[in-house]
Amino acid sequence: MTGTSQKENGENGDQAPHYAENHAYRTQASMTADERAWGEASAKLILKELEKVRQEGGAGEYGAFGEERIAAALSRLGCGEEHGVYVGPGFYSVHTGVACVSGRVAEDELTSEVHGAYIEPQPGTGPCVRNQGGH
Repeated sequence: MTGTSQKENGENGDQAPHYAENHAYRTQASMTADERAWGEASAKLILKELEKVRQEGGAGEYGAFGEERIAAALSRLGCGEEHGVYVGPGFYSVHTGVACVSGRVAEDELTSEVHGAYIEPQPGTGPCVRNQGGH
């Protein structure tokens, strides 16, 4: 007996019929190795500056640092709105021109992730914040 697989029929297994296209807004741009290296170098600089914020202490609710302190630290590196900077309570994202550096700044946590810009980012946040809604 011969048959065709679900994929050959255009079906996608357990997912809803249009799952991929309905979630395309979550897609990140791809990066070359050079772009990723640029992003990693930027992440090191950003983490070094944000570590100073943590060392100064004064975390707020849930151990997160205030937006103004994170924004001031990024500003010292020359990062502003023109760089797609978005800062929320204990969260930051920066677009380096070729890569995004995003992460958390809390009393017990300092992280960074280098990734591509989102195809459809969260409105009003810049290119590096994942859209929480849809398209």
